[in-house]
Amino acid sequence: MTPKFSLKNLHKTFGTHSVLRGINLEIFPGESLVIIGGSGTGKSVLFKCLLGLMQADSGVLEMDGKNILKENAQENEDRLKDIGVVFQGSALFDSLTVWENVAFRLLYAERRGRQESKKIALQKLAAVGLKKNVADLYPSEISGGMARRVALARAIASQPQVLFFDEPTSGLDPIFSSTINQLIKKSVKELGVTALTITHDMTSARVIGDRIAVLYEGKIIWCGPAKDINKSDNPYVQQFIQGRPD
Repeated sequence: MTPKFSLKNLHKTFGTHSVLRGINLEIFPGESLVIIGGSGTGKSVLFKCLLGLMQADSGVLEMDGKNILKENAQENEDRLKDIGVVFQGSALFDSLTVWENVAFRLLYAERRGRQESKKIALQKLAAVGLKKNVADLYPSEISGGMARRVALARAIASQPQVLFFDEPTSGLDPIFSSTINQLIKKSVKELGVTALTITHDMTSARVIGDRIAVLYEGKIIWCGPAKDINKSDNPYVQQFIQGRPD
């Protein structure tokens, strides 16, 4: 099976600071992979490289067998049409209503009519458990947990093949976090998409991930089924999953 994403000896350096130091990783179609690691380990940089928002310095980074590092601006734009992203903190547009946020790509990239776009937006809002009366509210009028649902609805509105989640439960209380985790798991399964999540939340990682990869000092130091991470004999992995200070 051709991996959806294949990373081979991927490097990224800023000045004299090496962030990604030879990443090797494969993500397969239809699986949910979670990348965990502490602050400053390179999760966000890797995320941006996968999206094409940042260019890796060297190595191979492929999606569906095509090297992302060699694509031009138009090829990158075309590839991103197959990817939906739930950004950290939801990143909703304050000046747009909820339904306009959900339909943003439909309205402004695909140039669909407002009536058709709103119909699709309402369907996606329903899919994430939100009622019609939310559609005409503004982001400032809904809770943080509801905003995450709206962000997920926006990510799935254009029927993507891939979903990226950037710290999806950051800043949420345990109850809302659990709700969002289950919603992500349900959405990924029902849509049959490939999912990539970066997080430092071990509870999220165990719920969302089929596999977990651990990023430390710019390298993947462990990768395997989520159920097996407790068996890792790597001391940093054990420190991270147990939350030990040393």
